[in-house]
Amino acid sequence: MDEKTTGSWLIHHTQRLQRAEYLPGYDRIYIAGKAGILLSAISADKASELSRERVNALATASKITPLELPGLLTKLQERELIDQTANGVSVLGVTTQAATLMHTARLFAISDPTPIENAALALAEAASQAPLDYNEALQIGDEHKLTKTLAQQAISESSDVGFVDVESLSGGQQLFFNGNLFRRDNTEKIKRVLDSLGSADQRLLNDATTQLQQRGCIEVTEIRRMLGDALFEKIMSVGLFDINVVSNPQEETGFVTLPSAFSKFSTSTVDDAFDLAKAFVSSITYGMTKSPSHRGRIEFVAALIRTLIRGEPIGPVPAIAQDYRILEVKGVVQVKDGAKNGRKGPMMWLLKREVGELALQVIMQGDASEQSLDALPSAAVSRYRGPEENQQIVRKKQVKESPTVTNDILRVLRTTGAR
Repeated sequence: MDEKTTGSWLIHHTQRLQRAEYLPGYDRIYIAGKAGILLSAISADKASELSRERVNALATASKITPLELPGLLTKLQERELIDQTANGVSVLGVTTQAATLMHTARLFAISDPTPIENAALALAEAASQAPLDYNEALQIGDEHKLTKTLAQQAISESSDVGFVDVESLSGGQQLFFNGNLFRRDNTEKIKRVLDSLGSADQRLLNDATTQLQQRGCIEVTEIRRMLGDALFEKIMSVGLFDINVVSNPQEETGFVTLPSAFSKFSTSTVDDAFDLAKAFVSSITYGMTKSPSHRGRIEFVAALIRTLIRGEPIGPVPAIAQDYRILEVKGVVQVKDGAKNGRKGPMMWLLKREVGELALQVIMQGDASEQSLDALPSAAVSRYRGPEENQQIVRKKQVKESPTVTNDILRVLRTTGAR
């Protein structure tokens, strides 16, 4: 694996470890991943200097505790990625998410990782190419010089904590895969899924996929209505579509995107490892579909995103102080008072240009770019839950109801051995 891919799996595994009880043996993954998450939160397109208060706030939003923060900052400083003063933190030249992933991988590499940790990363990458049977998973352990007992332990722990998903088949067989199966724009894999369905389900899935390709982002309730409950659960459980959930004190709303939609250069596993562009698009779509848009001068949403990408602020608009809070706490945008065209008030700057570029790519896929808006829509979104977490929720529900409902899809993905 290259450094960007390794870094993305470190972030992925760390997010899994955060949601599980403490699992000994994966500390180097966890520390490197936490450092990467922190670096992502505090970095911007340009070298930046942040106050201690802002660093603490971004760390808290990233689920980094006050006990963890000093040690992580020290590790980043030792790698000359940041500089610390009494008043704050300066980020030194880390301006892209790709660079963040590469530095995350290097932090892991110099921490003397154990063979079982390396095997856990390799297993996840292999399971994102195509489902693996148990013997193939064991072979990965062998490649990392694990004894059979340790390889079995790595497989068991990886499936327990969620590094990979496992599907039990008849005869006691198991298949290992994960939610990144479709993050590479692999038409062959999608064709196999279609071939595993009946003709009626094929038509429904084709129609839903076409709508997503045209519109970029669609509310979950609409996709569920198009597919029907049974097909919806089956498709979501293997990660063919992504669910992104945004919420505020009033409601929780899910939106569906195609996993490969966020792939700019290689795969969205790498290009949007931190789910920042997905949060951006989901917030915008929430605003366009759920919030009024009668706040001033009419503009195209794509034009506004391009303004942000150019490094120019949008506003001043009073609602900016309430909108896109999730993007604020993730360090994607900064909101502060300013003046423009004789008006004063809250204005918003984009701190991570590539996130805006990825979001624009998805918005421009279809009708979303044609929506007439007076400003970026009023989202007032305060929480975001990414596709991997939502897929886990769907799978837990599905396993409880029917443990073999996705077997046909996973089996067909294994045909011909293509990866």
